[in-house]
Amino acid sequence: MLMMCQCGHWTLDNAEMNATFIKAFGELMHARDFPYDPEDSRIMCFPHIINICSTHVIESFTNTALADEQAEFDPTLPPLVPAEQTYDEACARDPIALCRSIVRAVRASGKRREHMQGIIREGNAKGWFRSQEDTNETIQIPDVQLLHDVRTRWDSVFRMIQRCCILRPVSNR
Repeated sequence: MLMMCQCGHWTLDNAEMNATFIKAFGELMHARDFPYDPEDSRIMCFPHIINICSTHVIESFTNTALADEQAEFDPTLPPLVPAEQTYDEACARDPIALCRSIVRAVRASGKRREHMQGIIREGNAKGWFRSQEDTNETIQIPDVQLLHDVRTRWDSVFRMIQRCCILRPVSNR
């Protein structure tokens, strides 16, 4: 009985065990006289490649140990007026590590999270939060939580920093 096999392409991440798998699968196919080229049939996972690249970029200018350990970090806030701080000074403060430290501290305790949410709600109701451009203009802060960055999500560092920026006026209270 002749069996037909149709096998197209495999999408795998960059782990070496996947290269081993696809090579072994090719050997099984060749042993059964099915033409199969493991190198031509493996497509590297594009999001995984993006994650690897962005991780290397992030690691080049931040202390990634702060995400993995309970390392000490001075979470003092930068000047309220961005013009009072140079680009080099801002980078020297390691904004990613600063955000990670703040997020870890707030999210480590249910009481801290509740307190922050209370400040947001009360501040919105009482008009505590002001625009940086026009200090006479009242702004509303969205009732949201701080976000952790996730090692396997290439855009999570951006989302964490973005959320910290949105919630920055709360830190002044």
